[in-house]
Amino acid sequence: MLNNNMPRIKKNINKEYAIQMSHITKTFADGKIYANNNLSFNVLRGEIHAIVGENGAGKSTLMSILFGIYQPDQGEIMINGKVCNFKSPRDAVINKIGMVHQHFKLVGIYTLLDNIILGAETTKFGVLDKKTAATKINTIAKQYKLAIDLSTRARDASVGEQQRVEILKLLYRDVNILIFDEPTAVLSDKEISAFLQMLLTFKKQGKTVILITHKLNEVKAVADRVSIIRSGLNAGTFDVKTTSTSRMASLMVGKKMQFFKNKITSNVNKTAPLLSVKELTIANAEHKNLDKVKNISFDVSPGEILGIAGIEGNGQSELALALAGIIKPKSGTMTLYSNVNKQALQIEKNSIKNLYQNGIAHVPEDRHKHGLILDETVAMNVVSCQIDQPPFSRFGFINRHAINNYSKKICIAFDVHGTTDGLAFARSLSGGNQQKLILGRELTRPHQLLILVQPVRGLDAGAINKIHQAIVNDAKKGTAVILISYEIDELLNVATRVAIMDEGKIVYDRPTHLTSKATIGKYLSRSFQSVS
Repeated sequence: MLNNNMPRIKKNINKEYAIQMSHITKTFADGKIYANNNLSFNVLRGEIHAIVGENGAGKSTLMSILFGIYQPDQGEIMINGKVCNFKSPRDAVINKIGMVHQHFKLVGIYTLLDNIILGAETTKFGVLDKKTAATKINTIAKQYKLAIDLSTRARDASVGEQQRVEILKLLYRDVNILIFDEPTAVLSDKEISAFLQMLLTFKKQGKTVILITHKLNEVKAVADRVSIIRSGLNAGTFDVKTTSTSRMASLMVGKKMQFFKNKITSNVNKTAPLLSVKELTIANAEHKNLDKVKNISFDVSPGEILGIAGIEGNGQSELALALAGIIKPKSGTMTLYSNVNKQALQIEKNSIKNLYQNGIAHVPEDRHKHGLILDETVAMNVVSCQIDQPPFSRFGFINRHAINNYSKKICIAFDVHGTTDGLAFARSLSGGNQQKLILGRELTRPHQLLILVQPVRGLDAGAINKIHQAIVNDAKKGTAVILISYEIDELLNVATRVAIMDEGKIVYDRPTHLTSKATIGKYLSRSFQSVS
């Protein structure tokens, strides 16, 4: 609700601005947490305006206020020189504003077509006209190279497909102001390039684009101006052409940044494998007669970080889910040589609980679906895999004191903000802080095999450095690590060995020091014949 008793804001109407947000304040937890604190922010009409900042700095909250999801405690919003007080996202859409959220807003049981037209349906003679809608969507999809199968249910779509649906929702509604919250976190380098080109196309068409991102190279590639949000305040708006990425990074965290690179990528001694995968085949969830993973075999030794690259949708997601015991393979074996019970453990034949108790840790691709209990507290999420074990419970009685102390230690160590001493619900955390919470839980509890899928998705530069260092330190202790990422630089900086998956098969597998970005790029573009 707006505070009507606050001093009136002096209006400075400038018709060059598509958006003017003046003195915005937004608090949570009964006023204990300031997400935005007297923050002012302006966007010129027809520009690409980037917003950067650390996790929990208030970026997504500010844009959620602009989109009508939240109402500010104080402040004023002007769209194209007109004062607006959005009560809901519907009001924002009416004003031609659209937003692609970091966590997608899709109805799982609906088809992708139904999700796109939901709330903007067209009828003919009183009957829902899906044919006309599908024709319009396919035309837009072809224009912007956003290929999807409209008949697929949202719950069966890959993360990349879901993102394309969210973009199509905006374009289907002919919005003029487009807000993207961490849009490239789930895309490959090739897809990122296409996405950034799409943003430039939007700009040429006269649309206004707001890009929330932690990837400063993307800011330099497409943005006109950048606003840096720090601790709920606007630390400044800068011309991108004249501001270096190192300057942006320093402004984000308030100090000079040093970027991490694993210096021992080529010095792993091969020993007996800790994980052995043999002739593994995983069926396609949508089409049972097709396979997503096709007869692959590989080993991972203690202390080794196996980085797996590949265009999204080539079987990496299914591989990670199978290794974590969430889905069962069609055939083949996955053997963990567990030090916990001193015996070989067949992953495909065991429950998730048994796998976790025998040393598997998993940071999933979809943190909401597989990583968190959103409507449970931070503290309970931290111990969700261990709550039936001492000291968190004894004889069936939960020890909340032990749980809270353990939770606080992890949240401090992994810099998780907004937890209100572990009492906040996981849903209330920003996306980056949710990710750090999962990483803290999985890296801290006892494990031998660490499965990571897009582990630094939505994290700021400082947090990425800390997590990469933590992964390498974990491997030094003898953990076998599988790192699945669409970020080639992440794999080359962290992994000791790189494999590439294409159409469900491993088409490349070599030590990192024998691998280059150009080589990976050629494999991802399927130019195998040109790879030496």
